[in-house]
Amino acid sequence: MRQLVYISASRSETSPEMLREILSVSRTNNERVGVTGLLMSGGNRFLQVLEGPTEAVGNTYKRIEQDKRHFATFVLTSKSVSARAFGDWSMAFKQGSRASRAPYEIS
Repeated sequence: MRQLVYISASRSETSPEMLREILSVSRTNNERVGVTGLLMSGGNRFLQVLEGPTEAVGNTYKRIEQDKRHFATFVLTSKSVSARAFGDWSMAFKQGSRASRAPYEIS
């Protein structure tokens, strides 16, 4: 099993609607291939943890890298793990802080 953690930047301001769409599509795609993880968003930055079968995690990250909505993807860590840190969550979400703006909730 593989765990990959990466960061990226959004090309445009992230709105609650954009995040809902990303989470909806991610959860569907991840559940289909057995990937779980966590997405954190703050301002125009993302941090995401992907975990699951090595090939599925690799393919998921390749698809993310090709997504034109963001750039500057950078892998912080990629390692073998013996157990999932995020259990059955197809994609958990945590809103990070947004400088000079009130935070909003996405579920």
